[in-house]
Amino acid sequence: MIQNSSPPLLQPQDVGDRMETLMLHPVIKAFLCGSISGTCSTLLFQPLDLLKTRLQTLQPLAPGSRRIGMLALLLQVVRTESLLGLWKGMSPSIVRCVPGVGIYFSSLYALKQHFLRGHPPTAVESVMLGVGSRSVAGVCMSPITVIKTRYESGRYGYESVYAALRSIYRSEGPRGLFSGLTATLLRDAPFSGIYLMFYTQTKNLVSHGPWAAWLLPRQCPPGPPQDSDGSHGVDGL
Repeated sequence: MIQNSSPPLLQPQDVGDRMETLMLHPVIKAFLCGSISGTCSTLLFQPLDLLKTRLQTLQPLAPGSRRIGMLALLLQVVRTESLLGLWKGMSPSIVRCVPGVGIYFSSLYALKQHFLRGHPPTAVESVMLGVGSRSVAGVCMSPITVIKTRYESGRYGYESVYAALRSIYRSEGPRGLFSGLTATLLRDAPFSGIYLMFYTQTKNLVSHGPWAAWLLPRQCPPGPPQDSDGSHGVDGL
């Protein structure tokens, strides 16, 4: 019996090669590495972020009363909400940081490739790259940033990130999802630009400065090939 079978459109090897090529794309790699680093930093520093938000949203106290400090607030959160209460708002933080940091690094790479075309950035170019990359990430993740801040404040009883998005959109409209965007960009964009500028300039200084030989690992010149006994072939003479 003769069976006519048409070949598949894509062989398994072709699919694997295309996926490997896609994963090796520098923009994809920058996005994945940034997302992983954002996840780790969020897990580690979420308690400090929560305490910062609570301190900033405390109601003004009566004149002459003692202001609550960070340690007292920490103990209060642990006492009233348990130790896991320090990680309250973790869901919107992960939803914001994982793609947000990935968008920042992929945007940074794309801007460097488009404008610099391989040459190292100057101090001014580094500032502009940092400002542009952070602005793109800030605008994209602004709705999640709003939800994260409201979660951490403890004043809103949202059931989930989606429920919070729907509630804010219905009650405040699209502008509610981008409330505080200007202040966020005025804080984050210059910080990222200055941070990137100092990073790149310090890296160039260390790599080419007078102490580069002391800071960087030394590379030994290649020696003659050795035999299995380490005799450098002398026994064969």
